Amino acid sequence: MTTRDAVYSDAIDAGGRRRVSVLDEGVTRLPPELDGAGNVEYKTKLDRTSGARITHLATQLQWRLAEGNGRAVYVIGVHDDGSVVGITDDEFQLTIASIHSMAQKLDNARVVSVDQRVLADQGNRIVAEVRLAQQTALPQTELRIAVLGDHGAGKSSILGCLTYGDADDGRGKARLNLLRHRHELESGRTSSIALGTIGFSPDGQMQNYANNRSAEHIYQRSRRIVTFIDTCGHAKHLKTTARAIAGYSPHVFCIVIAADAASVSPAARVYLQTAAALGMPLLVVVSKMDLAEKASFAALMHNLLATLNAAVPGRSQCMVAGSAQCGSLAADMMCLDVVPIVTTSAVRTVGFGELAAVLQGASAWRRDGKLADEPFEFHIEGVHSIDRVGMVATGWVTSGTVWSSPATDQPLVLGPDASGTFVGVDVTSIHTLRIPTSSARAGLSAALAIQPHSAALAQKGMVVVGADQANRHGRCVSGEFAAAVAFLGPEAAAAQSITVYIRSRSHLAHITDIAAAPPTSAPGTTATVRLRLDGGAQDYICPGAPVVARDGHGFVFAGRIIAPAQTPTA
Repeated sequence: MTTRDAVYSDAIDAGGRRRVSVLDEGVTRLPPELDGAGNVEYKTKLDRTSGARITHLATQLQWRLAEGNGRAVYVIGVHDDGSVVGITDDEFQLTIASIHSMAQKLDNARVVSVDQRVLADQGNRIVAEVRLAQQTALPQTELRIAVLGDHGAGKSSILGCLTYGDADDGRGKARLNLLRHRHELESGRTSSIALGTIGFSPDGQMQNYANNRSAEHIYQRSRRIVTFIDTCGHAKHLKTTARAIAGYSPHVFCIVIAADAASVSPAARVYLQTAAALGMPLLVVVSKMDLAEKASFAALMHNLLATLNAAVPGRSQCMVAGSAQCGSLAADMMCLDVVPIVTTSAVRTVGFGELAAVLQGASAWRRDGKLADEPFEFHIEGVHSIDRVGMVATGWVTSGTVWSSPATDQPLVLGPDASGTFVGVDVTSIHTLRIPTSSARAGLSAALAIQPHSAALAQKGMVVVGADQANRHGRCVSGEFAAAVAFLGPEAAAAQSITVYIRSRSHLAHITDIAAAPPTSAPGTTATVRLRLDGGAQDYICPGAPVVARDGHGFVFAGRIIAPAQTPTA
């Protein structure tokens, strides 16, 4: 099957035949232009282009590049119906200059080559093929931050102010930029996972929607990307928050606490304990400083410091008062030595400079070099069907590196399905941070266009792994496993029925054994638990992967998988 990778410059048409080129001698007509598909654009000439016209043409170029997986071909001197007419030398020079302006307008495109032919029998008029390509000039790193806190703490408002640069009006204006559904807009309550993005250019300037027109523009101009995972604060949507923690592969937890709160809430304490159980770097943001009163705020901070000492012992706390030392502070945070505390006000836009400086330092510290050398593993968070591409899986490369199929013979498998088996797949194209690339490495979010070797459907929570790695390095498909956890809720007991979150999948399960010293499962206790998935269910078990469990009242425990508890099955 022909994909977007079969582009005009490769001289292949949609049927796999050699495409007629305007550069071929004697060619007087081409097939009509495909307006709604493909990466080929016919232009007679572009000799009169205003600023508005260049902007429109640049948008058209961006679409053609997307259709060609980062490559596009402009055929000059040809009408839309395919008639080869040619243009004069002056018109040709102006047209080429216009195409360069279009590429420059996009910031991430360049003219690769210009091939021309002179029509001697038509007064030496010129026809040409201009090939363009998207480029990623900046080596990039991505830092994913799970933003957690109570309903009404100001999580979405802080992210809306940070990602869009707009001050809040005190009535939730800033959060409207993050909310996805009508009922969220009406209630002001986040009920789904929303993603926000900022970046930092090589010179340290923050990139957001205040100085960029799209997420793609932010990615192109940034060396360091910070992706925020805005979670739900209300207890009604706790399952969605649990899925975000286990499935979205965050690198940092950011706990948001309102400055007008009386004390640290039980839910915030659970999130702090979860960070400790998972060994996650921790950042605390105090919001709504415009509502803080001196006496009550002092009591809140005293309570917060005491809570941090209890929940994450061994980590010191530091109030961020300026941007000068944020780089070293962020490095200490990532090393689990310090918990930075940043005070902010979305109404007065106070504290966001310090917050951005900490995020920039943390993203600079983030490195995935060792993970890139480990076996390849890709966690699927979303599945889409795209015309002329097919199945596209979005998610996170948690380890290793993957290349698109034309670049390597790397055998890959997709699964497991309900029966616990994998099927072979080919990765036909790759986007990382919405940019076409030939490979994706550990630590980055990516979109993989995949073609299964047999009838199979990718689903959220599946993995794409190396064919020779699915049952090696402790990985296997199993319905029973052991995990090192910290209990977060009321005492748990063996045979207790819970919901377990592994990646973006949830399973009903039972605790079959608890090994603790002393033998108890009270909140705060660390233990090794053995779990069995109900109904004979099986999943891909990877040592070190996070696991979160809840019951009808709240979180039960959080921790990491130690090993499958039975012999590999598939």
